[in-house]
Amino acid sequence: MARVRSSERMVFGIFVALIGAVAALIWSVVKPTSKNSKRVPLEELTFLPQQFVIYDLETTGLDPTRHEIIEIGAIRVNRDSDTHHTFKTLVIPSGRVSSRITQLTGITSEMIKNEGRPLKEALKGFLEFVGDLPLIAYNSDFDRSFLRASCRRADSGPITNTHWCALAMTRQAWPGRSSYRLSDLARDGGLAAQSHRALDDCHITLQVYISAALTIGAAKPGRIKSPPSTAPRAARATSGGGASGARPPGFA
Repeated sequence: MARVRSSERMVFGIFVALIGAVAALIWSVVKPTSKNSKRVPLEELTFLPQQFVIYDLETTGLDPTRHEIIEIGAIRVNRDSDTHHTFKTLVIPSGRVSSRITQLTGITSEMIKNEGRPLKEALKGFLEFVGDLPLIAYNSDFDRSFLRASCRRADSGPITNTHWCALAMTRQAWPGRSSYRLSDLARDGGLAAQSHRALDDCHITLQVYISAALTIGAAKPGRIKSPPSTAPRAARATSGGGASGARPPGFA
């Protein structure tokens, strides 16, 4: 059977649907606490970069030194357009995909055998897709640590793109929540349930990220510094999760 290559397709009108979802998310997750609560008009998106990439990884486990990427998904967002591109590919790991990961993601060894790409080829396609644009992941420490480890395994050059963390944005936007898991934010905001498939989770991350930025008050995403070289949270967080806690470093 011919191997299915990565998908790069046009997505039309994503922001048309996004604006309604963002409005619902802001109201559901962050209800006004006083009559003086102010909200940034939803059409005011000019604080966002003109282009950026939301990406997500599915992996065989939580430790980038022992586990591997099995799926990459990404959305290349054009702020001033209703035309965007997506990228997705399954990645062939050197080890097996456990039944637990299959139960969580729906990704089976058979799917990877039929549709997956070798790691080096998948990374090459992803890097060509993102170019030099800033990268945004929900838990950037986690995803970035897996990208670094995978580049070393594939003998690829390092990824030097600026990274911003949507999880860090949600902590600043909505302090005091009992949970900052992407699935919980999606539930509270009335969004689609988290599927643990990379591209689907990118769509949720995009909505949550913009909602958090709007809630902060059109804060420039660039004020969040890149995560540190080592990621101590990576071993105890999932690609779609994060517990509440102190505000992470790197805020202006």
